Amino acid sequence: MQTATPEISPAQRGIDLALTRATMELPALAPLLNAFGPLLAERARLRESARGWNGKRPAIDPERFSLGVSILTDSGFQDMSSQLPGAAKQLLPVMAASFPALAAELSILGESIETGATKPKKLAGAAFGAPVEVPGVSAETLAFAAAELARPFIERQAADLMALVKGLPWNQPTCPVCGAAPNMSVLRKSGDDDAFIKSHGGRRFLRCSCCSSEWTHKRVSCPSCGCEEPDELLVLRDPARPFERADACTRCKAFVLCLDSGELVDVPDADVAALTMLPLEIKACEQGYVPMALHPWSGLPQEV
Repeated sequence: MQTATPEISPAQRGIDLALTRATMELPALAPLLNAFGPLLAERARLRESARGWNGKRPAIDPERFSLGVSILTDSGFQDMSSQLPGAAKQLLPVMAASFPALAAELSILGESIETGATKPKKLAGAAFGAPVEVPGVSAETLAFAAAELARPFIERQAADLMALVKGLPWNQPTCPVCGAAPNMSVLRKSGDDDAFIKSHGGRRFLRCSCCSSEWTHKRVSCPSCGCEEPDELLVLRDPARPFERADACTRCKAFVLCLDSGELVDVPDADVAALTMLPLEIKACEQGYVPMALHPWSGLPQEV
């Protein structure tokens, strides 16, 4: 008897290619890439099959939006709690295999979800930072796992909502969908970039740490405090990988990772790119700078 092999989506294929290339180029990061790679791929699979925003879309007041009020300021994401038990069955085994040090706790969490001891509503609350206790599972592990279970549904809803504000002005450093801070930025050239933008590396997109939405922002500025003084804006990079950098501000001491994709033939998946920039993230922190927002791996114990 033959079993069907799950079809690999373009998103999963892009993640796999980026991981393979990064592992060859950065063997020292292989443990991190091998741990998060399967989770990123399975998360992409779940996101693509997830239900997006259900029912009537939020009403957009262009004037209020242009003043910096994000789409979900008054409501938040739709309840995805009913989908989390299914996501747990799909993602927790992948996470346990990727992070052996957390496997016992993840097994306890999975059993608690399956038996109903941990209700889906509580799990959704934990994903958004609510204090939830599961016996045998640390607060850190629960927060990490719950956030990863909810992330595909958050990202899928956000993709629908971003279409509502296409073309509307947004000059804020926070996400136009959910209001969260960015944990990464990308410089991209597009077909309609003018000569000035092209000659200076393309448009700058900030990437939301919560829902992965992207929006344009001033390139020569600090997204955290708005500083535009070149002498106070510091770029940290490894000469061997000039397309990766950490944009730091000496005024407010904040930084955000940046992928300069303008000259890249193959632009890597953004999550994989952020993984490969962990050494830059560590370097920036060692120099006293603070990330605007964390990545999923930022709060994990080193031994996982």
